[in-house]
Amino acid sequence: MGTVLVDMKFCDKKHKIKVTTKEDGNLKVHIATNCDHVKEYYKNLGDSLTIEDVTNREGSRVFDPEVCSPCTITCLVPSGVVSAAWLELGMLSKSRAEQIGSNCVVFTGAGDD
Repeated sequence: MGTVLVDMKFCDKKHKIKVTTKEDGNLKVHIATNCDHVKEYYKNLGDSLTIEDVTNREGSRVFDPEVCSPCTITCLVPSGVVSAAWLELGMLSKSRAEQIGSNCVVFTGAGDD
């Protein structure tokens, strides 16, 4: 299972995303969240993805504008779905993920080059 936590501090929301491989080779997705916008995104996305959905941005349901429409463009949940899927598929190293702990966006002040 690939599991990630997306912590959107700016809007004070957290999203736990789990992805598992199904017998047919597709991916099962579950998103637990305290955000109504992400709940709507998850409803639009559904709980099943293909490998293409997480490996090819063009045509991906994960990043489809209609699927993503409930969320702001700055929402990191779609990227979290892909990261969880890549962990599950072995495309990202689970041991390296455990070692580094997180990827993040850091807001810097003026002059912090």
